Amino acid sequence: MTKSDSEKEEELTSAKILRLLVPDDNDDGCQPLTGETMEMLSHRIKADVRCINIDEFMMLAQRKRKRTQKHNGGTTPIPRPIPICDARSPGEFAIGHIPGATNLPLFTNEERATVGTSYNTTGRSSAMVLGMSIVRPKLEALVSTAAAIVANAKITARTDDTCNGNGDSDDSDEDDMLLLHCWRGGMRSCALAFLVQARIPGLTVYVLKDGYKAFRQWQYNIYCYLPENASYSDNYSDTDVNAGNSVSGTNGHRKGKNMSQKQRLKFAARQASATGIGIAKREAAIAKVRADRGLKDVTDVVAAEAQRKSDADASIRAEAEWAKIFDKGPNIAIVGGPTGSGKTRVLHYLRDVLGEQIIDLEGLANHSGSAFGFVGHENAPQPTPQQYTNNVAMQWNSLDPERWVFIEDEGPNVGRVNLPVGLYRKMRSASAVLKLDIPKDIRVEVLREDYALPEKKELTTDQNLSEWLCNMIEATRTLEKRIGQVRMNTMINMLRGGHSAEFASAALEYYDDLYDKHIANEHGSANMKGNGERAATISTVTVENMEKFDAEAVSRQVLASLTLLTLKPPEE
Repeated sequence: MTKSDSEKEEELTSAKILRLLVPDDNDDGCQPLTGETMEMLSHRIKADVRCINIDEFMMLAQRKRKRTQKHNGGTTPIPRPIPICDARSPGEFAIGHIPGATNLPLFTNEERATVGTSYNTTGRSSAMVLGMSIVRPKLEALVSTAAAIVANAKITARTDDTCNGNGDSDDSDEDDMLLLHCWRGGMRSCALAFLVQARIPGLTVYVLKDGYKAFRQWQYNIYCYLPENASYSDNYSDTDVNAGNSVSGTNGHRKGKNMSQKQRLKFAARQASATGIGIAKREAAIAKVRADRGLKDVTDVVAAEAQRKSDADASIRAEAEWAKIFDKGPNIAIVGGPTGSGKTRVLHYLRDVLGEQIIDLEGLANHSGSAFGFVGHENAPQPTPQQYTNNVAMQWNSLDPERWVFIEDEGPNVGRVNLPVGLYRKMRSASAVLKLDIPKDIRVEVLREDYALPEKKELTTDQNLSEWLCNMIEATRTLEKRIGQVRMNTMINMLRGGHSAEFASAALEYYDDLYDKHIANEHGSANMKGNGERAATISTVTVENMEKFDAEAVSRQVLASLTLLTLKPPEE
C-alpha cells in the first residue's frame, strides 16, 4: 500500500529535515535528493517557519519593538535593533534592498542564473534539486554568519546605549530575533530560516511573506492612495468620446489629400456626371452613414459616462481600503526658493539644531539636483533608482505623523534617480509652501561656497585641467540646447578664468527662470487644482538686513512663517 503525500510529509521530522539540509559526512542513510523529496521538504519547511506580513515586518525592521531600560531608578522604553538578512543573490541585492539589511546570499549571481535556467528548461522540481545541491555545502557557514550578525546587533545596541549616556540596557529576558527574506518568501528564505532557528538556541526567526516583492509594493503605496498606472501628474485626460467623428473626418480629408492628380480628375468627373437617381442614392447613403455615426456617438457618450462613474466608485473603495492599511503620514511643509537660496542648509539646521523632522531628498540621492549637482558628492555614487525609493520610503515611515515634515521643493528627478510617485504628489499638493526670498548677491556667494570650494577650483593649464573643472565644463556643455552656444561658451570661459562669481550669476539667470516655472506649476506637472496652480498658498520667507547667509535666522523665520500659515483661516 503506497503512502499518501500527507503521510510522507508527516515522516519528515525536524531531525530528518536537518539531515536533508546538512547531512553528516558518514550519514549513509540520508534520504537522496529527488524532485518528490524536495517538494515535500518545501511544503514542510514553509509550514514550520514563522511568516509575517509586510506591516508586522516593517514594525520590527523600523525598530519599533520596545524593550525596557533601567535608568535613574526607573525604566524607559527604547527601541531595540532587529537585524535583517536578505537571502537573495549579490546582484539582486545591489539593484535594491531593504535599508539596513545585510546580504546573506544562498546563491552567487552565476549559480542563481544556472538554477533559473534549469527551472525554465527542466521544471521546478529539477531546479529545486539543483539548487539544494549547490546550497548544501554552504548552509553551515551561512548559519555561522547569521549568528555573528545577531551578536553584532546586540553589541551595537549596547554601544549606542553607552554612547548616549543610557548605561547598559537590560534585555536579558528577551529572545534574540532575526528578520529574513528572499524575493518572494520562498525556499531560499524558508530553508535558511528553518536551519538558523534550529541551530541557534534562543533565536526567533521571522520570514517576510511574499518577500522583497511585498516590500517593493509597500514602499510604492506608503505615501498616499495611487490609482493603477499612476504618474507624477494628477491630470487624466478622459477619452474623447467624439474622437470617432474627428478621426473619420480626418481620414476622409487625408484620403482626398493623398489622391493623385489623375484620381482627383476622375473623381470630379464622376461627381459632375452624376444626375437624377444617382445623386439621390448618394445623398441617401451619406445621410444613413451620418445617422449611424450620430447613434454611435450617443451610445459612446452614455457608455463613457457609465464607465467614469464606475471607475470613480472603484477609486473611492480602493482609497478607503488603503486608509485601513496605511497611516496618512505627517503634513508636508515645502521649503522652496531659487537656486542658491540655501534650502539644504535650512533643512539641516531645522533638523540638527531645532529638532524638526525633515527628508533630505538630495542627501539621499547623493546629488544636488542640477546639472552641477555632482559637486560635493564625488565620494560616493548615486544609489540605484530602486534603492533610492527604498531609502525614502523608510525615512517616511519613521516620521512622527503628528508633526510637520520639511522637504525641499524638488522636481520629479534628482540626478539619475526619480522621486517616489506618491511622495511627489503629496509634495505638489502640500498645504504649506515656504519660498525663501534671498538677495541675489547672497545666493551667488552661497553657490561659490557650495560649488567652488578652494580645494576644488585650482586652475591649471588647458592640457592638465583639474578634475573638478573638467566636470564643471562638461556639465555646462549639457545646457547648450537650453542657453545657446554663445552663452555656454561665455560661461565656460568664466570657469577657465576662475571667475566663479560671474559664472554663478550667469547660472542663476538660467535657473531662476526654471524655478519660476516650477513653483507656478506652469507645465501642469502634478496639477492639483486642475488649472496649473499649486493647491497651497505660497508664503514668502524674508529675513531683513542679512549681509551673508544665516541658516539660523532663515530657519527660525521658516518656522514663524509656517505658524502664521497654519493659523490663517482657510479661503472661502
